[in-house]
Amino acid sequence: MNYNQALNKIHSFEKFGIRLGLERMSDLLCRLGNPQNDLKFIHVAGTNGKGSVSTMLSEIFIAEGKKTALYTSPFVISFRERMQINGDMISEEDLAKYTEAVVSAAQKMSDTPTEFEIVTAIALLYFKEQDCDIVVLEVGLGGIYDATNIIPAPLVSVITSISLDHTEYLGDTPASVAENKAGIIKENSPVVVSYGQADEVLEVIKRKAAETRSEVIICENETEFYNGKSFMYKGKRYDLSMLGVHQMQNAVTAVETASLLGAKSTSIYKGIKNARLPARAELVSRQPAVIIDGAHNLDGVSVLCRTVRRFFSDKKIISIVAMMEDKLWQESLLNIESISDVVIATSASNPRSLKAEQIGAYLHCEGFEDSRDAFKKALEYYDENSLILVCGSLYLASDLREYIIKMTK
Repeated sequence: MNYNQALNKIHSFEKFGIRLGLERMSDLLCRLGNPQNDLKFIHVAGTNGKGSVSTMLSEIFIAEGKKTALYTSPFVISFRERMQINGDMISEEDLAKYTEAVVSAAQKMSDTPTEFEIVTAIALLYFKEQDCDIVVLEVGLGGIYDATNIIPAPLVSVITSISLDHTEYLGDTPASVAENKAGIIKENSPVVVSYGQADEVLEVIKRKAAETRSEVIICENETEFYNGKSFMYKGKRYDLSMLGVHQMQNAVTAVETASLLGAKSTSIYKGIKNARLPARAELVSRQPAVIIDGAHNLDGVSVLCRTVRRFFSDKKIISIVAMMEDKLWQESLLNIESISDVVIATSASNPRSLKAEQIGAYLHCEGFEDSRDAFKKALEYYDENSLILVCGSLYLASDLREYIIKMTK
């Protein structure tokens, strides 16, 4: 099996959709020798911020000299982003090798695993056989019934910002979403919680922690911004390489988690500074000025809009937007429109994407089904005082990122 064959085989399980539950995952990993039982984990759940927090924690423990694995989703540039060791993506050869082993085991099961379960099993087997010291494991969907929750009690659980998303699976109130995400808290395993949570969310988390006799560390909101990239927390300065008012919240969560696990202050500082993620308020071009952001739910879009207002209030904002039909897209689009001088609608290469004409009709704006045509149109509006903002979906970010980088070189 080569790399492309491995990807095709992995994606062939997509037809089994999203089916939450741990029975299939337990069966699959048992057939693979239960690799999760030989690993130490930091388990990260939340609605927004979990990718950034996971990346920061990975960088911190790399700085500590630990062989550090990172499992995250989705990807923007390459599928191999989802499995990393010490910042290096899994090789094409290793992905093919471990895919073959996992698929062989899956084909013997009466209840076929989902695509996410297959990918998670590949990652766990890979990390175990590479003898990783610590695994930063990002939850896919929810928490309690997510495939990643098959792991034993982690070193620490982390819960980032919680808001409404995937309501068809997680419930339609912050408390019900929190119930699901708090399901990663295990017996006698501490949990770090990002600041800024609703009272009803904290109540759920504290109750679950009490039931499992687990310590709760709630991060303190005592940060101070300097220039958008540096802040103070508990008397120490931290520098960020990722832009956004929300990245302070994410960084503080990583700081408290790493401190709990005994990381040195120098490693924490270095890890926070080194952490970078594509499509998180990412400046991919300076001329023309283009920022790509993958915020894809109402809370994430709201944070993006706050960031744009704070740091680019003097710019003409030309927004290229796509969104998934299963999100709270109407209100999200209105938020994006509120910060934009021009909005151009498009579609992402995902079957759940809204059609450009649907967005265009809702916002009374131009629409282009091909996102590259939308970007070319944005250039027609561009002048020296402009900023092009590509937003609304990580799938759109993936579609356009490399194209824009090559086009603007």
